[in-house]
Amino acid sequence: MLLAGCAGSGGSNSAASGAAASGTCQGESVKVAKPSPSFVYLPFYVAEGGGFFEEEGLVPETVEVHTGAGIVAAAVSGSVDVALVTAGEVFVAAEEGAPVQAFAQVSNMATNVVIKQRVLDELGLTTDSPDDAKLAALKGLRIGVTGSGSGTDQVIRYLATAGGLDPDKDMEIIATGGSGNSVSGFSGDRFDAIAISSPQSNIAIQQGSGAYLFNIANGDYEPLANNLYITGMASTRTIAQKTNVLECFTTALAHAQQVIENDPEKAAELAQPYMGDIDPAMYAEAFEANINAWPTTPAVDPDAAKAALNFQNQFLGGTISEEVLVDAINTDIASSATAE
Repeated sequence: MLLAGCAGSGGSNSAASGAAASGTCQGESVKVAKPSPSFVYLPFYVAEGGGFFEEEGLVPETVEVHTGAGIVAAAVSGSVDVALVTAGEVFVAAEEGAPVQAFAQVSNMATNVVIKQRVLDELGLTTDSPDDAKLAALKGLRIGVTGSGSGTDQVIRYLATAGGLDPDKDMEIIATGGSGNSVSGFSGDRFDAIAISSPQSNIAIQQGSGAYLFNIANGDYEPLANNLYITGMASTRTIAQKTNVLECFTTALAHAQQVIENDPEKAAELAQPYMGDIDPAMYAEAFEANINAWPTTPAVDPDAAKAALNFQNQFLGGTISEEVLVDAINTDIASSATAE
């Protein structure tokens, strides 16, 4: 039932779907769940656009699920093989006993906070104002997030707490159901601010008379720098039964990450068809602003994972022990996928 409602956004439309497969996963399917298009998933789009999954012999299918809990549930149930989900959602699920592990890193923190320019003007603030003043600006606002418990929700709650605010009392956090709804709500003045990643943050600024409160993807808020964000996650059952498929998936992701690092112009070209209808100039600007958020390897950075866990605990009221990192992160798949 979960995936039936997403069938319209399903099958991969890779630009190289007819490429000759030379990998070790001949004819194996891989079903991947993710939310709506965003720059935080760009390495995955580069792999799609470059036909890198097909090069490994995989037959990819993508489905859209718009809540973090829904994506995790899809992976646990076996409805999908791979879930592109935040590290925080993996840690919480693992702490609660769900049989899931993150096996690849896709991006570091890149969710931005866009605010109405009129709000900044009323408060006498600019995008260059001190962090504490900008954090205080969240008080009393109507803030759109894509879903309850989603990465965007987590970022707002983190920032609110960092500013000494109670996210449940000092602002109204509203789940919109998706990034498109967040942007339209902001443009229609239903929200004073939204948490959203590129390119939607760029579109919101243009269409909704907005400005960045925090351009996190560009390193605007130092406490969230080098913070593991989007991961490739699978159930332990899938990891045991489809190890080869996940290794092929990770090899394709590693190929994409190398293209981003070594030929960003080509990477931008490969990913653009998956980002929706966006002005080319805006797309180029957003790509450049996000480039530091994409890791150069799928192997999970231990320091970035610890930073993500600290994010989860310190500002979201969690008490998850670092021991969860042992159970929640699988390093074997990326090691095999990137071995010479």
